[in-house]
Amino acid sequence: MRRWPKVLIITGAAVVVLIAGIVIACRTLGEASRGAALARLMGLPRPAVIAHRGASYLAPEETRPAFLLARELGADYLEFDIQRTQDNVLIALHDDNLSRTTNVAEVFPGRERDTVDKFTFDELQRLDAGSWFNARFPDRARVSFKGLKVLRLEEIIAIAESGAQHPGIYIETKAAARFPGIEQQLVAALTERGWIGGTAAPDRVRLIFQSFEPESLVRLKHLAPDVPRLLLIDEVMASRDGWEGLLAKAAAIGPGIGTWGYRWAHGPDWSAKVVTQRYVTTWPWFTGEAHRAGVFVHPWTIDDRWEMRMLALSGADGIFTNRAELAVSVYGHAPRPDLATLWQAIGY
Repeated sequence: MRRWPKVLIITGAAVVVLIAGIVIACRTLGEASRGAALARLMGLPRPAVIAHRGASYLAPEETRPAFLLARELGADYLEFDIQRTQDNVLIALHDDNLSRTTNVAEVFPGRERDTVDKFTFDELQRLDAGSWFNARFPDRARVSFKGLKVLRLEEIIAIAESGAQHPGIYIETKAAARFPGIEQQLVAALTERGWIGGTAAPDRVRLIFQSFEPESLVRLKHLAPDVPRLLLIDEVMASRDGWEGLLAKAAAIGPGIGTWGYRWAHGPDWSAKVVTQRYVTTWPWFTGEAHRAGVFVHPWTIDDRWEMRMLALSGADGIFTNRAELAVSVYGHAPRPDLATLWQAIGY
């Protein structure tokens, strides 16, 4: 049998890799172009910087300074979770209970595991929603975080409407099944403030709904059909329904899909008992399939510079990020921010 010289084998392999790289690069650039066209058609900023729970790397999540800082940084959207108190006030909180981000165990001993709907809004106002951040992240602590309050929906809207930047808002219905009628209440509140059904024709989408619960998005589609909706997905949903099934569902009720990034796929919170295989849904072939289905893609939660750049090259239309201060610089929305000046400007 004739043996090929080693140099020819290596050269041949290099040529194959180079050709494959060119093919992948051309396909990726093509999908990025398709995504850009889709974003223009829908009026979506691209790549969108979505400040996840506000500028939550630098300030306590879903609090006033987190949203004010995200606004001043130039984020496209202020993202937050909506829940409802016992007396029907819509508030921003991510967790089912208040134990992680407030001093509820100190103020209401024995009630620290109660869900939000077991508290009135006045009771929530007795809680400190900022000191936990100082204790957990002493390198980012600020005296002004002590005593921060849980915010109502209207307070976040007011932040988005004030200042020079005027970001949009990106609202997740959290545990919607626990709050019957919350979609109607939310749409009514946003309509009253002119965020739905206003006469002005904005040059970009100001409001997006999102949820891990397709049923909640279906209700929102019926109530506010002109507001885009994004189906958030996780590894359990992907294992149950498959990528094609989730993409079809997102296209029908969205048209947006929220994939997960590298951190979640390789982090300790991955549902290893249910989904043993760890995989990432932000690769360009997933994004390309979404764009071909007319679906925009906003992955969560992207906090590393390298992954922000990778997702831009892969065609993602924006990212949820805790690090808005980094993302606006990486994506060219604004120069590297002077955080000291911004903190002074917002009074924290």
